[in-house]
Amino acid sequence: MLRCHGTQVTQHRDLPVNDEFLAAAARLIIMGVRCDNSGYSLNVSSPVTVQDGLCITIPCAFTYDASHDDPHAPLYGYWFAEKHQEKHLVATNNPGRVKKISPQDRLRFKMSKLRLKWGDCSLSIHPSEATDNNTFYFFRMEKGDRARYDYNQEGRTVSLIVTERKPDITVSEPLRAGQEASIVCSAQWCASSGRPTVTWIGFSKDSTNISVPNMMDSRVERRVDFIPSAAGHRRNVTCKATYNSGDSRVSVARTIALNVSYAPRTFQFSGHLTLSNGSQLELTTYTQIVAQEGDSLLVRCNADGNPAGAETWVKKPQLSTAQLPTSNNTLQFLDLKLQDKGEYTCRAENGEGSAKEVFFLQIKRKRVMNGVLREGSFWELPVSVQNQSTLECLMAKREEC
Repeated sequence: MLRCHGTQVTQHRDLPVNDEFLAAAARLIIMGVRCDNSGYSLNVSSPVTVQDGLCITIPCAFTYDASHDDPHAPLYGYWFAEKHQEKHLVATNNPGRVKKISPQDRLRFKMSKLRLKWGDCSLSIHPSEATDNNTFYFFRMEKGDRARYDYNQEGRTVSLIVTERKPDITVSEPLRAGQEASIVCSAQWCASSGRPTVTWIGFSKDSTNISVPNMMDSRVERRVDFIPSAAGHRRNVTCKATYNSGDSRVSVARTIALNVSYAPRTFQFSGHLTLSNGSQLELTTYTQIVAQEGDSLLVRCNADGNPAGAETWVKKPQLSTAQLPTSNNTLQFLDLKLQDKGEYTCRAENGEGSAKEVFFLQIKRKRVMNGVLREGSFWELPVSVQNQSTLECLMAKREEC
């Protein structure tokens, strides 16, 4: 027998002491059976989680007070389910009480019988149902008239959480553009649910290798080998598991968005040019900007990369004492001067690499002579002209203006 502070689990008299009994004894020790002064103790995990429609075995070990033992009485165990303050019997090895269990519960709930004598009170549910969610289960033992105990105190009941049935997806993180990667889909199954068929949706056939399903005792796995690309970032891929059990057919799926790391690419400049008279021109895709002394300029550098890169600005030619008016990815001049002209490079960099893009800024001189605003020697603009379209036309040096 196993003893724990006056508590024992008795070996059945017809069973010899063999390796199986010693293994059971070792398992009780490893599981950490808790003993208390009363001599009655139980070790069980809580809460436990199972997917709807699948099976679960809840490991359980118990002891009882040796001083209450009747060696001539059979040992009976009972599992009760309690929900909304109502309880009912779901499993027992007592033949006189089995009729109190509903036919459906008799099929779904099973408990140790012979192994009960070794302190094994494990409960199996085949299969679980959505209605089992948030149900509490507790164990009771009886052996003779004195050894009778409900293990329903705090810490000794089992709370069952039933979740939606879905396959699990494991990604070999991180996914990096151009480097081979694998994604595994795993679908659990048991005898009552039937073994599922696992398929992948969302991968192109010419860039992937979908492996033959790996059949295991409690799950089916299917792996995809592929080479991620920047274009595949945030693409949705789906693993689908189809269960066929008798006449019923159930399909469940899980979808994830691929998170692919790649170097910065696809630069885009944006911003606006504010003229000295307050008119504002929006800037979109461009490689050269022509402005005038005194204008204001704001340019943003946006580079597509994952993770987002850090942008820096460089000017050529760069004066030794000059500091570029930048903030994060934004370059801003409130009062353009002739020395601001030049080649501006935005460089974006992340852990995957770097890239750069260039635009050219040209500054024209502004002069005022005899009431006329003169810009260099190319064109002149009367001070009274305020019309935006005329202004843009004149800046473009069109003769028809």
